[in-house]
Amino acid sequence: MNAIELSNVLKRFSNGSEMTLLFEDMNFTVREGELVVISGEEGTGKSTLLRMIAAMTPANRGTVEVFGKDLISIRKRTEWRLQNIGYINDEGCLMPYLTAKQNLLLGMTAEDPQYEETEKKALHILEDLGFSAEKLDDSIEGLDDKHQMLATIARILMTNPKIILADEPTKELEGDDGAAVLDKLLSFARKQHSTVIIVTNDECILNKADRHFTVENHQLVEKEEQVH
Repeated sequence: MNAIELSNVLKRFSNGSEMTLLFEDMNFTVREGELVVISGEEGTGKSTLLRMIAAMTPANRGTVEVFGKDLISIRKRTEWRLQNIGYINDEGCLMPYLTAKQNLLLGMTAEDPQYEETEKKALHILEDLGFSAEKLDDSIEGLDDKHQMLATIARILMTNPKIILADEPTKELEGDDGAAVLDKLLSFARKQHSTVIIVTNDECILNKADRHFTVENHQLVEKEEQVH
């Protein structure tokens, strides 16, 4: 089954007096459970593509479907996104003065009938991602870059997303730290049978992908080489 299907998509935006064209008559399909990597030069529309799939910005023409549903027909987009999409970028979705666990339990109180079960789930995810007991007590702003990104991933994974969209998740991390974060993310994605699209030019990530696309001449072009 196709998790994502874009057909004949046109995407452009106005920048003052100029019109910038990102995609024209672009087609793109991702099968359920796939790990797809998209790379290309800066400013070619990679991040915008993720935002279209997350129903954060519409195509100017053509259709964007997720699990067979045309996104233009969705009325409650925020609610739909929370139910289906895990979106990871460098903007951050965490409260810096709270701990990672507190961030994962935002909106709940100890009196909530689901609190104990949700707390166990949060701790399980954080421990699986490599949080020590000491790190669990640190505020987000007191964590290093690696653990801040892991906490962001944990927050996303709490929702059991069907689709994970990651916009350069290892951009701010170097060497082994970036590889470790990626391995944790992909391990959880496999367990949950999530579909994953990662925007990156990181060679290490390309080697893990089921398929690799580049943005060329306003199109997504699949690379023929085996990337495993």
